[in-house]
Amino acid sequence: VELGKETEFVYQLRAEFASSATPGFDALRIRTGNRATFRRLELGEPPIAVDPLSVQEEEDGLIIQLPTPIRRANNTPIRVVFGAQVFEFAAIFEGEIFTVNSDVLPQPIVAGDAGEAVSTNSLRVLSAADKASKFIQFIELSTPVLTPNGDGINDELEIRYSLFRLPGPVPVALEIYALDGHRLARIEGGLQDSGPRQLRWDGRDETGQLLEPGLYLFSIALTTQSTQARPLQVLGIAY
Repeated sequence: VELGKETEFVYQLRAEFASSATPGFDALRIRTGNRATFRRLELGEPPIAVDPLSVQEEEDGLIIQLPTPIRRANNTPIRVVFGAQVFEFAAIFEGEIFTVNSDVLPQPIVAGDAGEAVSTNSLRVLSAADKASKFIQFIELSTPVLTPNGDGINDELEIRYSLFRLPGPVPVALEIYALDGHRLARIEGGLQDSGPRQLRWDGRDETGQLLEPGLYLFSIALTTQSTQARPLQVLGIAY
């Protein structure tokens, strides 16, 4: 798949029961590493779209409660169709099945041939080769002009961006500079991994004082073993 692009995925499952005493399940969790968008649930072969009892779209995937429990006597194939973005060269869409309101431990979903309709038997998702992909992309500002005057409108800047192909969580910080290149503020963002992220700034320098009206530069700094140029962008402050 293409890095950062919303892609439709099909997750197909078929349960294996060791014996008639093996308990069934009525829910499943799919971990995509980032927020996913549920599109439809299909049961049976050929698959028929059905309404799930509930869907939870979480920060790292989906939880879907099935309309009827899956047991050995009615072991019907399950297909979940959802949209998601991939921000790493290789990702594993792990999952587990479980019973809601039960003390039975969840069972992991393992790779295998669940059916002929899906061409791959793997839970692994690979991105298209893109050696020029930047670590930081899709930078958006909540406002191009920050007005920290206490009226509740644009008092704080929110910077939204996406991190790509990081080896793991890395330290991230927002740095604010004067036009002459002098650093005025550094806001630590903590450890962040690949995916959509955000940072906030209230217009104050490293001493806690509000900056004067004017134009400033900002950049998002990552601490990684690989070196990439950090593009500077312009931000205005007005009162």
